[in-house]
Amino acid sequence: MKKIIFGCIVLIMLTIPITGASEIFSKNTMKTDETAHALNQEFTHSVLVEYGTMTTCPPCVTAHAQLNSIYDSGDLDFNYVTLVWNVGNSRVRERLTELSVSSVPDVFFDGKFRHVLGGQTSEQTYRNAITQAGERDVPDIDVDLDVSFTGGSTLKIKITVINNEPDAYKGRMRTYIVEKVSRWNDYGGNPYHFAVLDIPIDKSLAVVSRETKPIGETYTFERTWRGFLNGFPDITEDNIRVITTVFDAETDFAVETAMQDPTSQSANQPFSFIIYRILGHFPILKQIFNSLFF
Repeated sequence: MKKIIFGCIVLIMLTIPITGASEIFSKNTMKTDETAHALNQEFTHSVLVEYGTMTTCPPCVTAHAQLNSIYDSGDLDFNYVTLVWNVGNSRVRERLTELSVSSVPDVFFDGKFRHVLGGQTSEQTYRNAITQAGERDVPDIDVDLDVSFTGGSTLKIKITVINNEPDAYKGRMRTYIVEKVSRWNDYGGNPYHFAVLDIPIDKSLAVVSRETKPIGETYTFERTWRGFLNGFPDITEDNIRVITTVFDAETDFAVETAMQDPTSQSANQPFSFIIYRILGHFPILKQIFNSLFF
């Protein structure tokens, strides 16, 4: 049934006129005529930008270039992830569905705090949205991220969330595994940047306050992610990045984001990884192997 629903959504997205996407705005959608904010202002937190796209979308080529230009400039404190509907896995599509994406390009800033729908004539609209998201008041939450690459396309992820507020904090944590330069290309043939391979962690969290418990007020979570079991046995350490964001439980707006490139940690390749590489020469057996683990 899920496959049928996803298929219908994809069909709808493909048939919606992309050129008219910018005419659809929610109450939080930015418009191109807003006054530009000064750059290099102090942000209250690192902003998360989620970029919804498809490889078949012509206007998305410009959106991709604009976002990457802003990121490369280093002017604003943010990280962005690229959610590609038609090549991403089911978790990527689930996140796009949670964001209510119905046409692309669609770019979200700190969750649904702001979003910009449709092609833009300049990158200034995106800059405005990032700045507005970064300047808002957020709970005093810190996120510490430790990622190690252990060989065999395996990542060990450790996340620590610290609550500096006087009251207990409830939120949601999402972790994105991305390729800095993607294996997938946009409509113009350009490799995506920070395209999401998987969202292995999507869970609620609760962290007590420092006043309640001065020692041990942190929330720590660890996860081992094996690329070869998720269809990505060929990831490389220098091209992988992990991005973790804490979202508010009530608003689902992002309150803090952390980014980490993996460090090396020598380890023998797991036996299952070796089997997977062998099965790469036998597509039918590989499909059976995947069905047993996914």
